[in-house]
Amino acid sequence: MAPLPGSQLPPGDFPSHTYGCNGRDLLRNLAATLGLVLLAGFAALALLKSGLAGTPALLGNPDSTILATKARLASGTSPARIVWVGDSSCLINVDVPTLRSAGIETVNLGTLSYLGIDAFGLLAQRFCRDRSGLKVVLVVHPECLRLAQTSVEHREILETALELRRPAWNLRRDSLAAMLGFEDFRTRWIDRSLPTPLSGSLGQRYGFTGNLQRELLETGGTLEETAHYDPRTTPGSADYRIAPRIQSECRRFRALLPREVSLRLILSPVPQSHALRRHETTVSEISKSLAGWLEADEAQGSQPWILPDADFGTPTHLRPEAARRYTRQLAEGLLSRPEPIQSGSTWKTPAPAAPAPAVLNQRL
Repeated sequence: MAPLPGSQLPPGDFPSHTYGCNGRDLLRNLAATLGLVLLAGFAALALLKSGLAGTPALLGNPDSTILATKARLASGTSPARIVWVGDSSCLINVDVPTLRSAGIETVNLGTLSYLGIDAFGLLAQRFCRDRSGLKVVLVVHPECLRLAQTSVEHREILETALELRRPAWNLRRDSLAAMLGFEDFRTRWIDRSLPTPLSGSLGQRYGFTGNLQRELLETGGTLEETAHYDPRTTPGSADYRIAPRIQSECRRFRALLPREVSLRLILSPVPQSHALRRHETTVSEISKSLAGWLEADEAQGSQPWILPDADFGTPTHLRPEAARRYTRQLAEGLLSRPEPIQSGSTWKTPAPAAPAPAVLNQRL
């Protein structure tokens, strides 16, 4: 190639470029970086051992935020005499503000279907500690009962939030971040100090995990569904059944509660287009089995098992307004009372009376 006009070629052959780094410099830089990481890790461990970092906030994602907040509610000093526990259908479908507006003091400790029924019992057990005369209502969706396995990770997060175990990431030590204390430092300080944004419609409704936690505390544990149910785009089977794990989990749930605690079972409703023809018969049989293992009262005749599609955000969750109507029906039918509730009172179980008429097909 001919040189450009006015340019001069250097004499001899020269490389096109040279590197300003050699093997010795590379090793020196790597050693310095590793030294900084180790120094930061030791500083994090020292801060954790000092107790200045606080307890794990567990606000890094919506699931851990929900579990940590429910553990906080269960460990609090609420005057409630009624406690609701269960899966996400309990979390979303039981509207505590609706009950409070009627003068009923209660708390919703519903969490996620990834947990087993005995894990719900851990929250109920914590709430029952140092209390007497309580009523526990277990609310689960048939979908939760047919899951073959539960999530070990979610169970570990719940037990960590309840301070029943050391943080799971400290026990496994399966990463450098965990071994150096970074994971523990993140959950104790960074998650508490820096907002974590939520995605999708949940993010549009709540914004950040900190906002989600504040609203859960303010509403007594109720979360609002943000989706809209469309049977054309929501596949899924309505052939509900009981997974083999459920029987032993029910017995462990009952064993966690004091014998004097009253226990009631509720199975959550499904959309009308989703239900099979024998859905109510199937759910009735499931309810009888669970009630026997739990030594619990059934809520048959006090609740609907099928509701209109328009009431749902997902096949398991009611939209906010439908949840409020459903909650009012539960309060009136399941936990009825002989006289009007006055401010500050709790639910009262009426004296034995004629059974209420069945409302299994009633629509909210």
